[in-house]
Amino acid sequence: MDNQDFAVFTKLNELAERRGLKPYDFVATFRRVAEQSYSLNFEVPAQGNALREERFDKMLKDLGVVVGGSAELKGSPEHVIDALDRALSMTPRSRFS
Repeated sequence: MDNQDFAVFTKLNELAERRGLKPYDFVATFRRVAEQSYSLNFEVPAQGNALREERFDKMLKDLGVVVGGSAELKGSPEHVIDALDRALSMTPRSRFS
C-alpha cells in the first residue's frame, strides 16, 4: 500500500460515510491493471438492506460509475482521486452519522 492507495481509500470512506455507509457495508479494491492504469473496483456491493443498497447506488452515481455495470472506476491514480474529489464536493456531509 502506498500514499496513492491510502488517498483513494480515505476519500472513498469519507464519501461512503456521507452517503450513510460504513466501510464494512461493501468491499472495494484499488489496483494497477496496466501501466498508469488503475481500477477502483467495488467487489462486494452493499446488500441485504434496501436503504443500504440505495445509498450504495447513490455513491456509485456520485462517482460516475454505472449502476448495474461492472462497478469499477478505471484510470490513472489522478483520474480516480479527481473523481472522488468531485463526488465529495457535490455530496453533502452526512446527517446519518
